[in-house]
Amino acid sequence: MATDKKLADLVAKTMEKGQKIWDGTSVAVGVIKDGQVTLLDGYGYRNVEEKLPADGQTLYQIGSCSKAFTAALCAIFVDKGLIDWDTPIREYDPDIRFYDDYVSDHVTLRDVLSHRTGVPRHEYSWYGTDFDRQQLVHNIRFLEPNKPFRTDFQYNNYGYLVAGAVLEKVSGKTYEELLQEYIFNPLGMKRTNAYLDLLEGDPDHGQAYDRPGGTALQGIVKGKPYRTPVEDYSKKIGSPFAPAGAINSCPEDMLKWVQLHLNEGEWEGKQLISKKNMQELHKPNIPCGALDIPMPEVDKAFDSYAMGWKVECYRGVKVLQHGGNINGYSGFTSFIPSLNLGIVAYANLTMTMEHYAIGRVIMDYYLGAQEEDWMQRYFDTMAEMASSRKDFYADLRGPKVEGTHPTFDLSAYTGTFTRPGYGPVKFWLKDGKLIMTFIGSDVPLSHYHYDTFINDVSYGGDEIKPGLPVKFYTGDNTSTIDVVKIPLVMEEGKFIRFDRVKD
Repeated sequence: MATDKKLADLVAKTMEKGQKIWDGTSVAVGVIKDGQVTLLDGYGYRNVEEKLPADGQTLYQIGSCSKAFTAALCAIFVDKGLIDWDTPIREYDPDIRFYDDYVSDHVTLRDVLSHRTGVPRHEYSWYGTDFDRQQLVHNIRFLEPNKPFRTDFQYNNYGYLVAGAVLEKVSGKTYEELLQEYIFNPLGMKRTNAYLDLLEGDPDHGQAYDRPGGTALQGIVKGKPYRTPVEDYSKKIGSPFAPAGAINSCPEDMLKWVQLHLNEGEWEGKQLISKKNMQELHKPNIPCGALDIPMPEVDKAFDSYAMGWKVECYRGVKVLQHGGNINGYSGFTSFIPSLNLGIVAYANLTMTMEHYAIGRVIMDYYLGAQEEDWMQRYFDTMAEMASSRKDFYADLRGPKVEGTHPTFDLSAYTGTFTRPGYGPVKFWLKDGKLIMTFIGSDVPLSHYHYDTFINDVSYGGDEIKPGLPVKFYTGDNTSTIDVVKIPLVMEEGKFIRFDRVKD
């Protein structure tokens, strides 16, 4: 559907080129201008094998575009007087603790929603584990910070789990129930939900796709959405990380969502969120870098983060946007208040930036800017990033010392290693090769040098590429392998230590 034929033609032309450049699956796009939907369409196939086309109602996982919903729920409960942006979270739930006592005593909802707690992602302390939502929130106390409190932006999914826990505590309802009651139902987002079973059971949903080996920028393989062992729709138990990114939606519904923000919280004559707290959601709290890819963008003056939204000055106008990436899906949600314009785009493919590129093309169209080849620009930057990732891993491994061998027989490296806040790491032998079982994956390891090994294949949702070091050490007072270290804090290559579980 399109009411602006010129825009529709531009988007169709751009997407045709983008699908070739990115070897894409599908991207569904929606645009709303001055309260009117000017474009709602799909490009490519939501199921490549069956040649099923995408449309404006096709469901996708929107990943971290979900974060703005969590922030909005907080705004609703601030309006109710049950919570406050700047009151320490311990006032609402004293069981929530951080690694640092000072942070535990002072951290607020504004802090966790704007990623300024000083705690890095610690992504692989939750990804691929069987921790439930309560356990993940409990485990935050074991996750070391790497920056001083409130001094730096560090994107962190745990902050949104904390906000979700506070909402559940003060309401007595589950996060999923709150979404349905306060946002999905009032906005008429009838196709939107927060359960993976409802996504996969819908006849018009995007099949998840990945890149071969998790490293390529072209080629597609059928993938699987990320599912944890504790999810159970029959019992209405959702994903443990739902407040950080588990919503499934379509462009048609998401245009209603961005229009709510353009309306400053008003919907069909009812103020769902006060203007004051909508302004709080949209107000920059801390400077930040690019959340998508670090592409040089002379078109932008600054990047900052509000609560659930990235705020940028793009070609002289204020843009609020957020991306989303999760196994097999990518998303882009944005709006420009001064133009009364909302743009959404969702893809059923990881390792693509078609959705971001088309978003920029549409922004430029309404800004009257000169047409630019955003598809190629994003692709070239991603290709450069893929190349530099190899160099990053090389620095973590260190220069290879040729002619070395493991200190011990491979059987000495087997066993289970643990540390608080993370799931266990297990090592075992198969056909004479060392295998690592971690975050739901069995990963073959090859010897690098001395007592350092590297992974042969990608794991961690294909985000950990081949070649990351796994370093073994003898204990302080032993001559046996009792310690293993893996650089799992990817922001700075920090090694996380696991200790052997003694028999």
